[in-house]
Amino acid sequence: MSQDHAQPAQTAVTQDVTQHVTQLDGNTAVLVIIGDPIAQVKAPAPLTRLLQQRGHNAVLVPMHVVADDVAPLMDTLLRVKNVAGVIATVPHKQLAASLLTELTRNAREANAVNLIRRQCRGWEGDLQDGTGFIAGLARNGFTVRGSAIAMAGAGGAGNAIAFALGDAGAADIAIRDVDLAKASALVERLKAAGYPARLWDGGPGSMELVINATPIGMKPTDALPIAAEVIHAELTVADVIMEPRTTRLLALAQDKGAKIVHGQHMMDEQLDAMVAFFAPAIRAVQGSH
Repeated sequence: MSQDHAQPAQTAVTQDVTQHVTQLDGNTAVLVIIGDPIAQVKAPAPLTRLLQQRGHNAVLVPMHVVADDVAPLMDTLLRVKNVAGVIATVPHKQLAASLLTELTRNAREANAVNLIRRQCRGWEGDLQDGTGFIAGLARNGFTVRGSAIAMAGAGGAGNAIAFALGDAGAADIAIRDVDLAKASALVERLKAAGYPARLWDGGPGSMELVINATPIGMKPTDALPIAAEVIHAELTVADVIMEPRTTRLLALAQDKGAKIVHGQHMMDEQLDAMVAFFAPAIRAVQGSH
């Protein structure tokens, strides 16, 4: 399950970022990805390329937006007639969910969104991070069903992953967050949905998979998001961070002989779903020109 093992099929798309965009003109539909920070995002090139390979004249543009500006930006973007949708990344997934007209079941359960598209009554939000993450685990040989799993992070990504783990049949989902109230609220919502959830004290245990679903690890000066003593050779360690590709946590896990799953897999496994989600909105904005 190391980074030298099989890569997702979509990785070929991700790596093919040097080719020119084939369409960029007055009929191009615009998608934006918002985050704070934004420099780490990897989606603009591969998603733009895949959209255009599938026949959609559309591009994905990164925007660095702080939390206080998300609400006014979403209102403004709705007034820009050729903006078909938005991708929300760290730390805006939960905030964005509170601003939308409609939410899918995934988004309602997790109280977070990462995909937002224009529809006739405003914005509609969906959450594909969890299903993308589970697919990445499966492609790397890890079976969620029946497994004991511990996760750091109860934000947007953590909520998405936790509910997806429950849907996939995890036997135990232990959650911790620096904000105890957020972790407790997620555990209670997981229990209410019938999933086996509890708080995690951050220490070693009988888990088979540990996940970093926090942004800790994006900077070289960041502390480890999961204590070093938790990591051992029989464990699988997964991270949601895409830049750097191999975080300090994953490097430590690798050094200790654990199997690792890079954050890139979560995005790679979502690319086809992103195209399918945004396609109706792209067609609608182009038809309104």
